[in-house]
Parts: sequence; C-alpha cells; structure tokens
Amino acid sequence: MELLKKFGKPTAIILIGLGILLMLYAWYVSPKAFSAEVWTNSSDAPVEIQVTDLIAANCLLKAGIPLYPGDSILYSGVEISPDFKLPAKQGQALTYQSGYPITLDSGGTQRVFYSSAPTLGAALWEQDIRLTASDVTSLPLDTPVIAPLAVTISKAVPLTIQIGGQTLAVSSSGATVGEALAEAGLALENLDTTVPADDQPIPADGIIKVVRVNEETILEESAVAYSEVRVADESMEIGQEEVTQAGENGVQVTSVRVRYEDGQEVSRKTEQEWVSQQPVNQITTYGSKVVVRTSADSECIVDYYLAKEVYVTSYHDTGQTTASGIWPYYGVIAVSPEWYSILKGSSICVPGYGVGTVLDVCPGCSGKNWLDVFLPTDSYVSWSKNLTAYFMTPMPSGFTGDLP
Repeated sequence: MELLKKFGKPTAIILIGLGILLMLYAWYVSPKAFSAEVWTNSSDAPVEIQVTDLIAANCLLKAGIPLYPGDSILYSGVEISPDFKLPAKQGQALTYQSGYPITLDSGGTQRVFYSSAPTLGAALWEQDIRLTASDVTSLPLDTPVIAPLAVTISKAVPLTIQIGGQTLAVSSSGATVGEALAEAGLALENLDTTVPADDQPIPADGIIKVVRVNEETILEESAVAYSEVRVADESMEIGQEEVTQAGENGVQVTSVRVRYEDGQEVSRKTEQEWVSQQPVNQITTYGSKVVVRTSADSECIVDYYLAKEVYVTSYHDTGQTTASGIWPYYGVIAVSPEWYSILKGSSICVPGYGVGTVLDVCPGCSGKNWLDVFLPTDSYVSWSKNLTAYFMTPMPSGFTGDLP
C-alpha cells in the first residue's frame, strides 16, 4: 500500500514484478545441493553425502576420503580422473578404490609403486611391465590387490642348449641350469650331466651343454692257462716222456661297466672277476730210468745217458768271468739258470764243437732247450743250428731225468 501511495498503481506493479524476477534469478544461480553415494572397496555400505561441488575428488573429501597415489575412482564402472565433474543430478554414485603398495624385485633391482588395480597382473600392466610366457612371478598374476604385496619377477633370458648334436635356442627364467632345462622340457635323465653342472647358476654366455650318459655291464671271457705237472716214471728211460692227461684252459669271466657319453665310449671299469670253469692241469710223465749208451755219431763217440734235440748258438769273450768264476775258454758251455743248477760241471758232446763242460749261465736261454758254446774271439764263428747233443756220463747227482 505504501508503494501505491508513493508511486501510484502502475509503478508499484512494475516494482513488485522486478522483485519477483530478482528472487527467481537468485534462486537459479545459487548452488544446489545434490545427494550422492560413495562406495569403497573395503566396506559393504556406501557413505551418503550432500554436495554442491560435483568434482569427483571433492565428493570423496566430502565423504572423508582423501586421495593418495595409486588410488582410483570409478563412475558407472569406468575409472575417471580426480577432476572429473559429475552430471548435475541427484543420486550419483562413486566407487573409491584405495591403492596398495606393491614391492617389486626384478633382476636384483627393487622398486615400490601403488596400485588400486583389481589384480597383480593388471597392476603390472599399468606400470608398463610386460611379461612373456617364459617369465615367472613369485605370485600368481590373478592375485587380488587387497593388501600390500611383494613380488619377484624372474625375467626369461635367451639360452643356447647343446644336446645330442643339436643346438636349441630357448628362453628361460630359471635360476639354475637344471631349472632352465626343466622349463625347456629337457630334464636330465639317469646319469646325464651338464656343463655347467645342473645346480650352478645360468652361465654368463648363456650356453648350456647337456651330455647324455648311459652305462651298460658286459661280461668278457678270457682263458685261464692250465699248469703242467711233471711226474717221474722209473719204468721209462731218461729222455722219454708222454702226456698222460691233456691240459685244458679254464674260463675267467670279467664283469665290466662301460660308460658312454653322447653315444661314445669314454671309460671301462672292471667291477668283478670270477673263474667260471677251473683249468685242468696237464700231466706229463717223464722217464727217470738211467740207461747208458754209446753214441754212433762220428763227431761224438761217447757214453751218454741222455740224447736231446737242442738249439746251439755261440758266444765270444765278454771281458767277464763265467758264472763258475773262471775265464771262458774253448769248451765252456753256457745254459739256462735252471739247467745250470742241475748240470753244472757235467760234460756234453756237441757235434761239430766237441766235448764241452757246463760252466756258464745264459739268461736268455731260459724256457728253451738251448746251449751257448764259447769260441775265442780270434776264431769266432757265429753258430745258430739245431742238432742232437749227448749228455755224457757220469750223470749229475740229484738229476731225476727232467730238465725244465
């Protein structure tokens, strides 16, 4: 009424209209409050808030949740940036995912980063850490990130494996040679060896050699020589003998372990030996009956008790005395040490040489019917002939008729 009196009716109506317009404008431009829900990955119920600032990070602050590195915000299931502005409408919903520290050890280098990714694999992907099929992690990649994690990554390295004449190029994250071979499907078998050894670290040059090893046991047979047993027979004349039991070799079996490396034999080791068949001794009966005869050889007409086929050689002055201690002279005969012990001082008639006396030793004559006759140096002639020699009476004492 005051306006009507003061300005008149038309003016009062205009002023009232302006006032209403101003009120409507003030209502329109003033901040409006919107309801919203904030969910967290650690609670089962949302935090109800009323906000006038629709910036996502500020909405979280309104709910008492400050943002830290590695935290994330989801809106309608999609991750948004902290400065994202929500649409101006009621009933908005945000999901807050807190980041957890992940301690990563790779190749001996350690680092820590924060992530709110749902799994360890996703967290590594966020950090641009790309893994190959040969890389190994100490935790499964689908491990949920709901607490601090510590993970070790063993990155695969290129390797060259030499095996069976082939060269294979592989990648492995194994810490030792054996682990690398197992990853490559080349696990060692039985006696196989490697260079370096399977329990050693991966070599710096990445080269591993696998040596395929196998062993087998073989049986080898060899002869066991029989022995000769000589038996005197008084009914047989000296110089006669016969085999009354034939000798037979025995059989010795040797167990041998043979080792092969990459198919090539490298060693043999005798493990056991035994005689599977005993040898059978040969029994030779020789005569011990003394019968004295006179030789019909024109070069050796002598009485003898033994006529024997012998091999005869000659020797000359050596500058040394004989085994009997005298200087050699024409007529000295040397025989094997075995014969010398029996015949020393006895006489033998050698056709073409004459009668000689056993007074010297010929070490090289052992095992043979061998006479070595002495010839002076000034008339020396080399002898090498087979003939019949006559062992003259009297027979040496203790001689049984057998010359070994």
